[in-house]
Amino acid sequence: MKNKSHEASKEDSKILYGLMLTIIFVSMGQSVYWQTMPIIGREFGFSEMEINTVVSISATMFIIFTPFWGRLSDKIGRKSVLLIGLTGYVLSNIIFLFSASIGLLGYITGFSLLFVLLVSRIINSAVGAASRPATGAYVADVTSLEERSSGMGKFGAANNIGTILGPILVGSIIGINVFNSKIEGFSLLTPLVVMSLLMIVAIVFVLLFLPNKKSTVSNAVENKRPTLNYNMKLLISIGVIIFTAFAIVQSVTAYYIQDRFSLSLDETARSTALLLGTMAFTAIIVQLTFVQRFKGPSLDLIKYSIPLFIASSLLILFSPSYIYIYSGMACMGLGMGLASPGYTASASLNADPDSQGAAVGLAMVAPGLGFALGPFLSGLLYSSSMDLPFLFILPLFISVYFISSKLEAPKPS
Repeated sequence: MKNKSHEASKEDSKILYGLMLTIIFVSMGQSVYWQTMPIIGREFGFSEMEINTVVSISATMFIIFTPFWGRLSDKIGRKSVLLIGLTGYVLSNIIFLFSASIGLLGYITGFSLLFVLLVSRIINSAVGAASRPATGAYVADVTSLEERSSGMGKFGAANNIGTILGPILVGSIIGINVFNSKIEGFSLLTPLVVMSLLMIVAIVFVLLFLPNKKSTVSNAVENKRPTLNYNMKLLISIGVIIFTAFAIVQSVTAYYIQDRFSLSLDETARSTALLLGTMAFTAIIVQLTFVQRFKGPSLDLIKYSIPLFIASSLLILFSPSYIYIYSGMACMGLGMGLASPGYTASASLNADPDSQGAAVGLAMVAPGLGFALGPFLSGLLYSSSMDLPFLFILPLFISVYFISSKLEAPKPS
């Protein structure tokens, strides 16, 4: 029996590391989009409000469809739903690239172009949303209750590695015009072309190497959903606040450094890549070191993140030089490196083992809602003052502490 358990543990470990590679590709895809959308939008002459509205609406689609994909993964398997998400990303990216290309050629402009780009992003979010709950529930499937925080830490680390590699990809090839066009703006689409090709590689990897795990529910409880109890409601509230604040920072970073330091589009892309890469790198460090050794309640990881978030905002606000902005982004990364696995692990432990897909899908509503509200709010705030977004998030982080004090730490059962 011990030998069988050991073999099962080895197999789960292999699946977990295969999942980490897949998550890196998924995160890279989103990171490349976040990196290029503000720059492409400005190339088309859209305002910050218009660009962020596109991001917010597409994020709303993520909120609507993520719980559905999570529940579906409990029924038809994680691999099947993951493949739907990856394929959806590639197809929607092709639509986006085509739409942006005809916009750069001048065949469509103004509101019509904005609408076409929005439709492609809606498709991306609605179908691509399948990847997140499928991978998150997959991690829950192959980790024990005691190892859940550690497993979600690896999940978060893989996510942040992709967040680093995405900006590196953008910064490395943003000026290369694979379309062989004399129109300068076409070079801004190159990262999306390369990312689509990499996502096809991810599809092949999942097809060949990952088994199709699904919930072992009986027919009597097949449609059971995780209870939206008091704990889960407070937990989702905390998640919404944290991810909204994080999305605000991520949404205005490119605008902030371009306007503050008078950078060109290419300089903005490369500087933003370095800043977001720094943030992701520090998150990876804490997730692969401290979180892996952490044995306390997963909720404590959220509490430990609050001082780091506050320090991040203050460093950026009162930065006398560029190095302080890097320091602020590093603190933001450390905070997210603790808060993200703490949140996901707490949500997973709050549900029964047979509903992990539904539980993670429900938990993913918080980052979806955060990334819907964050860009929209950041557009409003930034249009009034470039410092206002960073002032606005300070009381949000403070409120997390008071809400978390009312939340009971989920305990393995």
